[in-house]
Amino acid sequence: MSENSPDIATVIGRMPLFAGLGADAAGAMARATMRRRLKKEQQVYRQGDSPHAFFYVISGHVRRAIASSEGEEKVIDILSPGDHFGLAELFSDSAYVSFAEAVDAAEVLEIDRAGIGPAMEADSAVGMRLLAAVAEGQVALERDVAAYFFQSGPRRLLDYLLREAGPRLAPTGDTVVELPVSKRLIAARLGVSAGTLSRALRELSDAGLISVRGRQIVLREKLAARRAAAQGQPAVPGVREGPERRRRDPWVERGALNRPLASRAWL
Repeated sequence: MSENSPDIATVIGRMPLFAGLGADAAGAMARATMRRRLKKEQQVYRQGDSPHAFFYVISGHVRRAIASSEGEEKVIDILSPGDHFGLAELFSDSAYVSFAEAVDAAEVLEIDRAGIGPAMEADSAVGMRLLAAVAEGQVALERDVAAYFFQSGPRRLLDYLLREAGPRLAPTGDTVVELPVSKRLIAARLGVSAGTLSRALRELSDAGLISVRGRQIVLREKLAARRAAAQGQPAVPGVREGPERRRRDPWVERGALNRPLASRAWL
């Protein structure tokens, strides 16, 4: 641990899941927690391992993916500092369906199951936060499945950029988002090819919704305005985005409909 690096109990105290936890319970958690420094591509856990802990990212980035017996991979999540993962699996007797590995040099806390019980007993709010976190993970999974089947590549990219911006999205003016990992990895996370992601970036730029500066993506004020206009107009669940439905999408630049078909295939 570096001289200026906070100790484990301090890091746990900063986690929203355990906010306000008493010193005794936080100490018990710290004793059941290991701080791990990971090299690039070093695995946090392997597919098929039995869960015994969950993880909190202190620095760097971690990807979770599922590998097939043929060696193909599907990226299901990219974790940044402040994110946690493996919580749902911790409360299950099933083996990990995915594996997790560092995208770059990273540091994580590995919080053993033995440390969770004292925290939940000491503060009932902790149990509710853990339950809410598991529920949010389930909702995110369902959202990803729906996006994969019913949304175009550019729309998935827009949703991703808006999630990255979060509350920083300015209602007026531009908002800059720094991509946390490579565009290739983001494409894998969104379930599109690198070429499709490049085309989506170009189409959204042409529509005046974003501009691209390497890893910096500028979300234009126009995008925030369209997001506000779209509030209260949820997608119809279970309905595939056909051409007519896509033309009514308030996010889409209406002028783009006049382009040749090949240039507007994402609409």
